[in-house]
Amino acid sequence: MKRTHGGFTLIELLVVIAIIAILAAILFPVFGQAKVAAKKTASVSNLKQLGLAVAMYSTDNEGYPMHSSVNVTPQRRWADHIFPYVKSEALFVAPGADHKLIDRVWGHLAGNPMAPKWGGYGYNYQYLGNSRSGTAAQPNLPFAASDTGIEYPSKTFAIADTKGTVSGAGTYVIDPPLGSDRGSGRGLYYELGSMPANRSLPAERHAGRVAVTFCDGHARTMKLNQMDDSNGDGDIDNGFWNGLFDAINRR
Repeated sequence: MKRTHGGFTLIELLVVIAIIAILAAILFPVFGQAKVAAKKTASVSNLKQLGLAVAMYSTDNEGYPMHSSVNVTPQRRWADHIFPYVKSEALFVAPGADHKLIDRVWGHLAGNPMAPKWGGYGYNYQYLGNSRSGTAAQPNLPFAASDTGIEYPSKTFAIADTKGTVSGAGTYVIDPPLGSDRGSGRGLYYELGSMPANRSLPAERHAGRVAVTFCDGHARTMKLNQMDDSNGDGDIDNGFWNGLFDAINRR
């Protein structure tokens, strides 16, 4: 009489488990890559819309927004200035950003304890609009670029992923690798290699790349070393930052 068996043998179970483990090992990295790609796509999409908002603001106002308000309550930052052009708070939350960076309070929602916060994107304030008060040591401030002052908008950063400074400040701005004589006036304070802890660093959070939008509204991802070396000669420069696409000029 033929014996039937109603279950799996140990060997059969081990084979099935091994196959599942192999498939998981193959698929999990794919899922991880898909997740990274989705965040990258979302961030580039966000920044394209924010970049277009900056471009429209500069055209309407014949100049770029300040990075922050001074002696104004509630405080208004660059995001508040361009918000009317996009009307979506969600666009200002960078996908993949550390939750500690999502800490900015909206000026138009001030006083609402349930209001969403924004963060993770930084503004090129040293060349577009630094609202800090000027002193004898900082005679160029406050400073805002005119619409025509950005001669190469398609090659000038407007907004990018940021991780702020080492000390946890500057979570809504980005600093160039070299201090701006025009919009900073603080010498070596932000210099890469001199006092790097003070630099609000662009964040390579998308497979080692930074999502960035330019003053003409187009957006893409770049390596940080590409952002800091416009002519590709291996030396850091402010060419992509200064509005002139000039690797030598720091004004």
